[in-house]
Amino acid sequence: MVKVPNSVKLTPDAMPDLIRCNDKAGWDAFVSLSPQGNVFCRSAFLDALGIDYDTWLLQEGGRALVGAVLLKGGQGGVLAAPYPFSMYHGVLLSGDLYAAPPHRRYKEGLTLTSILLAELEQRYPSLSFCLHPGFDDLRAFSWFHYHRRELGVFNIGLNYTGIIDLGMPDFETYLATIRSCKRREYRLALKNGLTAETSDDLVALENLYRMTFERQGATKSSEELRLLHAIAQAALENGFGEILLARLPGGEVASATLFLHDGHTGYYLIGANHPNYRNTYSGVFAFVESGRRCHARGLKQIDVCGINSPNRGDFKTSFNAVPTPYFLVNWEKGKVS
Repeated sequence: MVKVPNSVKLTPDAMPDLIRCNDKAGWDAFVSLSPQGNVFCRSAFLDALGIDYDTWLLQEGGRALVGAVLLKGGQGGVLAAPYPFSMYHGVLLSGDLYAAPPHRRYKEGLTLTSILLAELEQRYPSLSFCLHPGFDDLRAFSWFHYHRRELGVFNIGLNYTGIIDLGMPDFETYLATIRSCKRREYRLALKNGLTAETSDDLVALENLYRMTFERQGATKSSEELRLLHAIAQAALENGFGEILLARLPGGEVASATLFLHDGHTGYYLIGANHPNYRNTYSGVFAFVESGRRCHARGLKQIDVCGINSPNRGDFKTSFNAVPTPYFLVNWEKGKVS
């Protein structure tokens, strides 16, 4: 058991215990109630990755207080976050903690996260997390080994995603607020007869994804395509995502999206376009129609899964995606910088 800082008012009998959670239903229940809970932490998504992973719960009196996800490589070491086609594999706080007033919530959150990290340090030579945007107090990471830096400190990297608010009474109200050129392009796509349909055609999604990057001079490996296939298939089979195809009047598939979702958020994981049909505005059309389906599902927001490159970032913010920070945190035993 790790030593608790003097500022923490926990008796030895009340010290939390860290357990590896092998109960997938129990883990998913914790994730669903955590403010940092998200589709990427669900066991069905984690299983689709086809790699080893550990889920941990810090518990007190049988009550889960903090959770953590760590992805593991072939030798059992921790993989650097984020994993391809993944986002928020990180630390999750209990929903109960957020019922407390801020003066208690942040104090206890800091204490519990510090205990979690100290316990995990005893089990792994390195740690790597992609923290959810809702994890807003990083002091446990920035103060880790504050007075013993030679034991290793966390490197904290700033990234941005974009969050689209879907809390309007109807989707047309949202549509009226996006960038005017995108509204015009969407109307042109409708005028040109594009239609949207849900699909289980994984091959179409993969082919469009591959062609999208080939047009940019990048080649996607067979392993990346395998992983995309596995995630999309798991999303369809387990009901946490859907593929939407945008078709031209002749039936040609011009664009595709893969949106994942949980109880509150839609995640724009993949947007792919046929290079021969870029002037049909099918990419804009597919995104808007996917957003319409998220609104109809009752989701409160869309996470566009990153706005960390200029061109893609501008495309996503044109739909009212608000730049929102999230952090990559990495620690290696004995590493200072």
